[in-house]
Amino acid sequence: MVKIEMSDTEVKKRRSNFALLNRTVIKPGYCTSCGGCEAVCPVYVISIEQLVPKLKGGCISCGACVDVCLRYKQRVEQPAIEEESLGTIIELYRGKSKLADVKENSQNGGIVTTLLLTAMKKQKIDGALVTSHVTDLLGPTPMLALNELDIRKASRSKYTLNPVLTKLTSIKLSLKEKVACVGLPCHTETLSNAIEMKNLGADFRVKYKIGLFCMSSYNPSAFRSIITQNLGLSAESLNKTDCARGKFFFVGPDGTTDIKIKECAEAKAEGCKYCSDFSAEFADIAVGNIGVADDSNIILIRTEAGKELFDFALNENVLDVEKVPKEKWEEALAAAKKLSTTKKKHVKPLPPIES
Repeated sequence: MVKIEMSDTEVKKRRSNFALLNRTVIKPGYCTSCGGCEAVCPVYVISIEQLVPKLKGGCISCGACVDVCLRYKQRVEQPAIEEESLGTIIELYRGKSKLADVKENSQNGGIVTTLLLTAMKKQKIDGALVTSHVTDLLGPTPMLALNELDIRKASRSKYTLNPVLTKLTSIKLSLKEKVACVGLPCHTETLSNAIEMKNLGADFRVKYKIGLFCMSSYNPSAFRSIITQNLGLSAESLNKTDCARGKFFFVGPDGTTDIKIKECAEAKAEGCKYCSDFSAEFADIAVGNIGVADDSNIILIRTEAGKELFDFALNENVLDVEKVPKEKWEEALAAAKKLSTTKKKHVKPLPPIES
């Protein structure tokens, strides 16, 4: 019998493990800190620490973390970037919630909060993966919302990195079967990979993916420093943060303070510089505040699952929205397409993985 030995290089090429993820995504700075790799590790040895995935035990080389990583997949597949595209859209709406308390405490139109509250109340879902906060809006934290109070606490936008997908494990451990997940483009794309790989039972547990428009996320500590030092604001006193017309707005007890987005450039997360997705193209429903009034949302229905959830809320009479006829899509989406095209044109290219 002839024994064939492989070189160390050949072994590394064939072994799909955390070392491969570290070498091709984490060390080069492509990681989005989405939390997907920690969530799908079957032996719980990956931990997101200071927004960086770390190996805390013995890797079994199952390849789960590599399989779900959007940046690894992008480096391998090198997908074409369609600069003029906002992704698949089957229906388009604009408007806001009819629920007065939601409108008062939500970011803009309160559409996402209303969808979740209605689905939870009517037992359409039994949990929701959301971004909440413990002390202030500049320190977001992932949460598996199990009741209406949890959902309400998670309302309003946070503009700093949050590994929300780490809570995917909680879905499995809590035996939840009907879950909605709310996230940024990076979260919804990684979640789509997990669903495709049938990891954590995400293919049957995650019923709805709700995506939020996003130009970029920011490093929490660096962003906090800019806000506190440059503007003299207390993060704990802020009750709303917003982003519009080239500025960040911070609402506190003394009124509203703003700063130009370009003045916060040094706090922009490194991994976000490689993202070309503005409008959450992998979501079932994508929601943003662009091309509409400040108290409204634009809603892109992308899949039949998204249409099911939205139609359910419409039938419950909790949404004050209008359906945009297809012949008016170009006009209604002009502002969103402009931002999306800008993001795609300025994205840093991801180099292919060398064989």
